[in-house]
Amino acid sequence: KWQRNKFVGVSLVGKTLAIMGFGKVGSEVARRAKGLGMHVIAHDPYAPSDRARAIGVELVGFDEAISTADFISLHMPLTPSTSKMFNDQSFERMKNGVRIINVARGGVIDEDALVRALDSGKVAQ
Repeated sequence: KWQRNKFVGVSLVGKTLAIMGFGKVGSEVARRAKGLGMHVIAHDPYAPSDRARAIGVELVGFDEAISTADFISLHMPLTPSTSKMFNDQSFERMKNGVRIINVARGGVIDEDALVRALDSGKVAQ
């Protein structure tokens, strides 16, 4: 049976993108997303606020970033503090149907928690 909704895209205009890790790659993703008409926020405890301001990006806390985003793009390094940073508790705070793009190391996501979030519809498939 044809299920049209499985093949229809999502408009990015006006959607909120949270960049998690605002280094060189995260900054470039933010520039491009702004060009696509997205509202871009970022979380990075080490990012200089002047660089974010120059691009038109607001630096926010972790909880605000994950709870307000329609799309979350991961760009942080894998360290002891970022290992499994995206777990059951963080997925619970996200919007239903959030889309996650992981450009970071796989270890920043708890894979078992991600499977549960996908199965429940919390994270879009």
